[in-house]
Amino acid sequence: MATTKLAPPAITDAIAGMSLGLLVYGFTGGQIELLAKTEFSNPSGSIKDRVAQRILSNLRAANKIKESTALIVPGSGNLAISLAALSSQHGQYKVIGLVPERTTHDRIQLLKSFDVEIVRTQVEAHAESAESQFSIAKKIATNLPEAVLVDEYSDGANVQVHSQETAEEIFIQCQGRLDVLVVGVESGGSVTGLARTLKAKIPGLKVVAVEPEHSSIQDGVTGNCAWKVEDIGGNFTPTILDKSLIDEWIQVSDRESYSTARQLIREEGVFGGPSSGSVVAAALRYAETHLKGAAQKPRILTILNDTARNYTSTLLSDDWLLEHDLMDETLAKAAAYNRHEKYRAASVEDLQLPAAVTIPPTATVGYALDLMLTRDFSQLPVLDPTNRKLIGYISLTALTSLLEQGRAHESHEVSKWMYSFVKKGKKGSRSTYETITPNTPLADLSKFFEKHSFAVVTDDDRRWCLGVATKYDLMTFLNRRQSSGRF
Repeated sequence: MATTKLAPPAITDAIAGMSLGLLVYGFTGGQIELLAKTEFSNPSGSIKDRVAQRILSNLRAANKIKESTALIVPGSGNLAISLAALSSQHGQYKVIGLVPERTTHDRIQLLKSFDVEIVRTQVEAHAESAESQFSIAKKIATNLPEAVLVDEYSDGANVQVHSQETAEEIFIQCQGRLDVLVVGVESGGSVTGLARTLKAKIPGLKVVAVEPEHSSIQDGVTGNCAWKVEDIGGNFTPTILDKSLIDEWIQVSDRESYSTARQLIREEGVFGGPSSGSVVAAALRYAETHLKGAAQKPRILTILNDTARNYTSTLLSDDWLLEHDLMDETLAKAAAYNRHEKYRAASVEDLQLPAAVTIPPTATVGYALDLMLTRDFSQLPVLDPTNRKLIGYISLTALTSLLEQGRAHESHEVSKWMYSFVKKGKKGSRSTYETITPNTPLADLSKFFEKHSFAVVTDDDRRWCLGVATKYDLMTFLNRRQSSGRF
């Protein structure tokens, strides 16, 4: 049974959610039907919006919070983000988030943007130890006036919201037909709440719980906490987790999680985070093991917890994935091709750029504008006439805008409006300069274009301006090489 390749989502299979604008995307893969409930479509990008909404509602109903209340939130960080986002609409409560040291820089920056006060905690500390985020959270809540400890690992609201709302959505969206439910486990609230309701409504439903390799939620034995995937996993069994509702546990490696998440993005347009990769990988493995040769096409539903947008420096970075050996063979080959094989040792010299047209800093804005319009240039390098060294460039877009605003005049010298260069590491420049020469590999030039719109090609000493390269020149080179059959 082919379960390693997912077909594109069919628009007709998309069913709008009922509470937070969620979607259920349908996939067909071999002899199974794989569905994905995209909880990363929630306002703050994760399933924790549901939990935060229910917790705040319960606290307000019990008159336990007011505007001066500080919410102390241990966890992976998503619940703290959700609470901070919701509190901005309901009283501006202060949020203090306790997050493990493995938490990505991207999530930390997001927490900071919500003015969440961040406390880092040891990854390997067991829940009952004095160094754990739970012990530290209790200490902060005890010593801080008007503080409320929000513990999703023991708060029944976490289970209730999924049992009463999320499960009902799923039952309606799946039209009551579901064979297997696959859920990532961290606090245990979602898998317990969903399984409790859906198993009662759908006889024979199998529930599969997913955690990272080395995680020990299932047995509660402290492991080495060596996994990198966030939002699922732990080194203890949460009190709200009802393990009797779970039919099978599957552990997924970091490499499989990250590679599958990237496959979902690249091939399906499903923008889930690493834990979404874990859940889909587990679902495919379960199908391969248990559902081969099924008489009818089984329907599997996966819950995709959070968005890939919170992992720009990790999941979405080829460099980071390669550094941590998290690419599978397919992804690694694609990365190697894009980095090196695509250009086959070609350098800037192979672009066959026309000779550079330059101007001195004393040239007028009017002259520079006419020259760019006549030659169809977007930029002009500016050279020091005394030593012929490159000192900056003038931009057609910038000049046009300045003239329209009345700030620049055609009689002005371009030195007044040019972007000045200085070597990397020096301060005081409007634009940092990186040396691009005819010997610069095209792989490096391609990397340069990830941050810049054009490159000024010079000799090694920057004494001579030899040409101007753009991403268009690079694309033209690749097309020319492909059409000549040299690939």
